[in-house]
Formats: sequence, C-alpha cells, structure tokens
Amino acid sequence: MAKGGPKLGCGAKLVRFTLVFFNLIFFILGCLILALGIYILVDPSVKQLQTIANTKELQKSGIDLTYIDKCGIAFCVFGGFMFLISFLGCCGALKKVKCLLGLYSTILLLILIAEIAIGIFAAVYSSKFKELLTKTLRDSIRDQYMGQMSNKTLGSVAWDAVMYNFECCGVYNYSDFNQTNNVWTDRQDAVTPMSCCKFKNKKIDWSGTLPNSTFDINCYKNPNENNSNYKIGCYEKINGLINVYSVVVIAVAIGIGFFLLLGVCFGFYLCKRIRDMDDYI
Repeated sequence: MAKGGPKLGCGAKLVRFTLVFFNLIFFILGCLILALGIYILVDPSVKQLQTIANTKELQKSGIDLTYIDKCGIAFCVFGGFMFLISFLGCCGALKKVKCLLGLYSTILLLILIAEIAIGIFAAVYSSKFKELLTKTLRDSIRDQYMGQMSNKTLGSVAWDAVMYNFECCGVYNYSDFNQTNNVWTDRQDAVTPMSCCKFKNKKIDWSGTLPNSTFDINCYKNPNENNSNYKIGCYEKINGLINVYSVVVIAVAIGIGFFLLLGVCFGFYLCKRIRDMDDYI
C-alpha cells in the first residue's frame, strides 16, 4: 500500500478484532475436539475396552461398543471442520487476505442457509417424522423388550427406565406390548410391564431395574388408573416435555443463526474494505 494511502477505519478495525478474537476461540476448541477424536481412535486402552466388552454374551444383550469408533470419527470431522473455518476467519482477518475472508464468509452463509432449510424441513415434515419415530419405537418394543427378566436386553433396560421415570407405558399405551411376534412371551399373566405401575415415594432411577419403592403388587396383572400408568403413552409424555423446552431450543437456534449472520456480514464487509484499499494503490 502506498505511503499515506487509506487505512482501515475504527469500525473496520473493530470488526477485524472481533473476527480474530472469536475465531481464535473456535480454533482452540476445534483443536481440542479433533485431538479427542484422534485419541479415541488410536488409544490402545480404548481398543482393549472394546475387545473386552464386545463378547457374544453382551452382544446378545444388545450391548455393542463399536459406536465408540463412530464417536471418534464424528469428533474428528466436527473438530476438523471447526479448525478449518476458524483458521480461515482468523488468518483472513489477521493478515487481511481477501480470498480467505471470502471463503470463510461463503461457508458460513451456506451453513446459515442449511440451518434455515433444516428448520423449514422439520416444520413441514413433523407429522412424517412422528409417524416414523413412533413406528421405530413400537418395533423396538416388539423386537427387544423382554420384560422383568435377569438377562434383559439393553432395549428392555432403556424402556423400563423411560417408563418408570416418565410415568408412562409403551409408545401409545400398554397395547404396544401385545403386538404380533412380540419377544416378551414369558409374561406369567402380566398385562403390562412392572415399570408401568404407579410407585409411591419414587426417586429418579435410570438403572432400568425394579426400584425399592412401594406399589400395588397386582398393578401389572390387573392395571387400573389408580395403580398403573397403562393408558399414558411415553411418546406424548416426552413430547409434552420437549414442547416445554422448545422455546429454549428455538432461542438457541436463533442465536446460532444470528452469530452466523454476523460472521457473514463481518467477513464480507472486511473483505470489501481490504479490496477498496487495494484499489487505491
């Protein structure tokens, strides 16, 4: 730039400092997440844990630790993406490189468009999603729920924990446990799982085992509205809880969108100011 030529004004300098500061933070976070992902994938102790845990007995119970590798890959992808984006923003603003700032702003704009598209898709196809989700959940009851047994599958533990803590029964109601080809055959006259009963003085317990709480011993053989939650579906119960916190979820999504928009505007603005300085030469 020629001596005495134009320099970045106070506004542009503030934008530049803001981009460098926040992208430096995301750069460090991206490095940490990437390092965690690499650690999960290469650490011998993690591999040994998978080897020990993935026995035939545990696999029959629905426990499979191969998902640990998938988590490691996901951490690497997400951390690497954060690393790349923050590197473009930080170096582009610090060194005043137009192409890096332009690429940085374009990628943020694409992410913002994708977020808006996902929101629209979720709103338009919410009923289809509900239909698919409830079918999947009912199929998991039919194929995995084994009832009150000592060799319960992971699916059984999960369902018992959900029904006990959310005080519900099945996806829609107790009839979900009466599907054709249901794997729960050793019922001993039980109409509902014991976890569908109403427990007195109960405490939150996600172990999926029968808690040490008092209840009507006949509740799972002769359920009624006084001793059982057999008519209350877990989907509507959990969905109602989600709706309570939907405002928070929407606020977070709007906040993320707002910061993405700021990043796009700041990036393109700084890129234009640098180009104007180059044109002056």
